[in-house]
Amino acid sequence: MKKCFLVALLFCFQFSFSQNTDYLKSVLKQLKIKESQINQELFTQKVLPYDKGKSVFVIAKYASEVSVDYFVADAYILVVDNATGKIINKFIEPNAWTSDAVMLSSITIDTGLYILNKTTRAFGIRVDYTGSSRPNPYSESDLSLYITDKNSLKPVLKNYQISQSNGEWDTNCAGEFEDNNSTIDIDKVMTNNFYNIIVKTKTVNTKNIPTNDDCIAKETIKRKTSKLIFNGKEYK
Repeated sequence: MKKCFLVALLFCFQFSFSQNTDYLKSVLKQLKIKESQINQELFTQKVLPYDKGKSVFVIAKYASEVSVDYFVADAYILVVDNATGKIINKFIEPNAWTSDAVMLSSITIDTGLYILNKTTRAFGIRVDYTGSSRPNPYSESDLSLYITDKNSLKPVLKNYQISQSNGEWDTNCAGEFEDNNSTIDIDKVMTNNFYNIIVKTKTVNTKNIPTNDDCIAKETIKRKTSKLIFNGKEYK
């Protein structure tokens, strides 16, 4: 009996998952976009944990000719009904993302506790970039926050740099690196009916020094706290 229940549960999960995944074609049809016009490797979707009847879809539609190391993409941020595949809310930003020497490597949906007031919860989109130079390594992650505004989506935080790493070295040992990583907390204080956002940033500077047959790393750590304030339209 227990085995039958587990099999049935697994079947239901697989059916639900496959049904949700199949909605990409339906969503593209509603948008009048061909599959060949999007970057399928960057496509991502996630069920909203606080509203499980809906999912967020993120689509990167090519806005330029595509080459090995370059493209520009329009951003399609969508909220989709999990039962029907119908688009409920959408936000479209032309020429939102560029991938070149600094490559757009991934897009993820962040459903953290971005509770901005008693009736408004945002979800985040994180866009990651990676540099191609080994002597000058570089990476960056940008965060945008979106809220539902009637039948559309509204960005309230756009491309905020949440992390960045860069450096210059001889590819063996000697060199200097800087890593910046930020975390976000929601303040208890409001401005224009939205809670302020507290940003805590940790910066690690590393200097690598070759010594005999060893490579010694010396670190300096700094911490900073700042705030983002809602100005009536977006956080700045």
